[in-house]
Amino acid sequence: MLTANNQKKPILKKNKNSKDIRHQLGMYKLIFDSIYNGTMVTDSQGFITHFNKPYGKFLGMDPDEQIGRHCTEVIENTRMHIVAKTGRPEINESHRIKGQDMVVQRIPIKKNGKIVAVFGQVMFKDIRDVRKLAEKLELLENKVALYEKELISLRSTKYTLDSIIGVSDAINNLKTDALQAAATNLPVLITGESGTGKEMFAQAIHHVSPRKIHPLIRINCSAIPRDLLESELFGYEKGAFTGAKSEGKPGKFELAKGGTVFLDEIGDLPLEMQPKLLRVLEEKEFERVGGTSLIKADFRLIAASNQNLEMMLEQRNFRKDLYYRLNVIPLHIPPLREREEDIIPMARHMLNQITQDASIAEIVLDRQAEKAMIKYDWPGNA
Repeated sequence: MLTANNQKKPILKKNKNSKDIRHQLGMYKLIFDSIYNGTMVTDSQGFITHFNKPYGKFLGMDPDEQIGRHCTEVIENTRMHIVAKTGRPEINESHRIKGQDMVVQRIPIKKNGKIVAVFGQVMFKDIRDVRKLAEKLELLENKVALYEKELISLRSTKYTLDSIIGVSDAINNLKTDALQAAATNLPVLITGESGTGKEMFAQAIHHVSPRKIHPLIRINCSAIPRDLLESELFGYEKGAFTGAKSEGKPGKFELAKGGTVFLDEIGDLPLEMQPKLLRVLEEKEFERVGGTSLIKADFRLIAASNQNLEMMLEQRNFRKDLYYRLNVIPLHIPPLREREEDIIPMARHMLNQITQDASIAEIVLDRQAEKAMIKYDWPGNA
């Protein structure tokens, strides 16, 4: 048997639903009337079903009085009824009303594949506003270009390909190879004795690469203590270990986002760290020490070594899989004693730099000095 309370429940639920619907419709109308430059909607025959207040104010019309009228009776040069027939949207089209050129869009609204309405909106009340916007965009683009140049200047490497002095075939071929390597994102392995200019080539490759506006992060694998190397490369989360910063710290790989990582003295990378570096190169992602979330690796790797890595492979002091991952583009710089034709040009270049920095008279090498320099063995290539 139904009680009075039981009969009231469906009525209360129905009233609540009706209230929610009224509130929702009120919000839709408020949103529609807040579209700034004006908008209207027609049915599939071109008769106006919605006309917002800003559009009425702009045209000097009462919005409510336009409902039910055909769009051609209300808006001069309208194409709303045409879009309803063609079904083709018209985006950012010019529309002349009251002698004023506006920019509008007309979008067909479909239901079950059939056009049921057309939505029209004024994007710009005056086409001159578009020109003003274009001028602002051009100004912004110019500013961005200027800031990009300044950023490149601030982040520019000390050395470029022009900084590498030499006339020998070996140096010219290396410059060509470096330029080709710079156009890719593949790892580069630079080998050669100490003092041959491995870091100069690494910086030069970064400088002519698409990554040049991003940082070049240099890490000397022999200079960082073993127990700190992992946190230096990968960073760490707060509380990862005793003495860790309370807010954590990003690692070199993270700081190099978009740029280049230069691992100098890669032969000194501890064996226990080598598989971790390999994983970064293979998976293109890593975790901070003490962290659980993966960080996307977005950097180009250049490694350098003055050691014989192939001999280290035989001695099992360097992993083969890592070596082959690094040695995608090999660049070997021969020692100065094997490039006699580069000795005098380099000496003259250095003397010229010294005289300019010290503001002294030009220093010229005589033939006897040149002969002595060519005969010298140049230990350490310096």
